[in-house]
Amino acid sequence: MKDLNNKTALITGGGTGIGLALALNLASQGANIIISSTSKERLSAGATKIRTAHPTVKVLDIPCDVSDRTAVHSLKADITKAGLQVDILVCNAGVTTSGPFHQHREEDWDWVYGVVLHGTTYCIQTFYPDMVGRRSGHIVLSGSQAGMVPNWVTLHGPYTSAKAAVHALGAALRPEAAEYGVGVSTVVIAGTQTDIMQSERSRPERFGEPLRVEVERRAARRIPPEDVAAQIVEGIVEDKGWVATHPDLKERTGQFFDEILEAYDR
Repeated sequence: MKDLNNKTALITGGGTGIGLALALNLASQGANIIISSTSKERLSAGATKIRTAHPTVKVLDIPCDVSDRTAVHSLKADITKAGLQVDILVCNAGVTTSGPFHQHREEDWDWVYGVVLHGTTYCIQTFYPDMVGRRSGHIVLSGSQAGMVPNWVTLHGPYTSAKAAVHALGAALRPEAAEYGVGVSTVVIAGTQTDIMQSERSRPERFGEPLRVEVERRAARRIPPEDVAAQIVEGIVEDKGWVATHPDLKERTGQFFDEILEAYDR
């Protein structure tokens, strides 16, 4: 998608972090912006930043819990009512928990999978068919280095496995979508300056109390969300199948896949 001017981008998890940085970047190129998240306050604050920086673009902020399929359908209805169509779908909403596998409860798995994996599939199911009908559009899936190399970061079992599934979804969807003129980019995100470790503040009541396990936070090089946003925009414009935010992790990724490839030689 070479020309982003006057296109409309829907960014889930768009009130803060990478989502907001991406919204600001796309708006600077003339794209209309729809940001969505579960926090009305952070969403409203994010929308104000976008409107202030780019007063000529249309900006909508619509609360939505992407783990709820009905809520995603309502999100689309609100967008249609506003006279817009989604040209760029960014499935960016993400949450995580911290703790060993055996200490995670059923509701912890349900919440993380609900947002990270099901939220992604619900958005694709809701917005992708219209892109196919128009034979144009682009889908961005926010993956994770933790999902690409699942034994690299421990104590985030639901998140790691859900992100691995998101990678598979993007890889499987891309060749099919290309037949209809729709691009798909899967972004392998590593350490970034975001609030994801504060995910529990956004946990809906239906998923129960937060998981409270004390774990030591690992040291990591964390880049600004604006850097990730710039790479994502390049991925959209150049229709890249994969975008990796941390090139220095290539060797570690290669080691993981070499272990798998060795199994084929036995």
